[in-house]
Amino acid sequence: MVTVKDIIDHIEQVAPPALQESYDNAGIQVGELSTPVTGVLLCLDVTEEIVDEAIALGANLIISHHPLLFKGLKRITGRSYIERVVMKALRGGIAIYAAHTNLDATLVNRHWAGMLGLVDVEILQPVTSML
Repeated sequence: MVTVKDIIDHIEQVAPPALQESYDNAGIQVGELSTPVTGVLLCLDVTEEIVDEAIALGANLIISHHPLLFKGLKRITGRSYIERVVMKALRGGIAIYAAHTNLDATLVNRHWAGMLGLVDVEILQPVTSML
């Protein structure tokens, strides 16, 4: 059976965590790595509606581009949407993973630009540590 960790390992072969910017918080956000995966939902941002959709689809792993969590939470009371998303995901047995600036630093964006027919595509900020 495929686990959350198995899927993350594949993503991180393409987009290693070492490529993320210092301010970023890419990686596992919520959940346990050993959980068997029943389905995957991809999204740009994790919202309460996205968690509801994952539950309805029977998907227990959400892979998001933007991290849900950028800084530590001091309490989880449901007062903010981030707290509500975390609570709903935990109650639903859903893991949340984000591949953000580590994914941006790969050639995947060049591939997408080509699919969109964009020309004269340039790198905005090179990752000098990788040169």
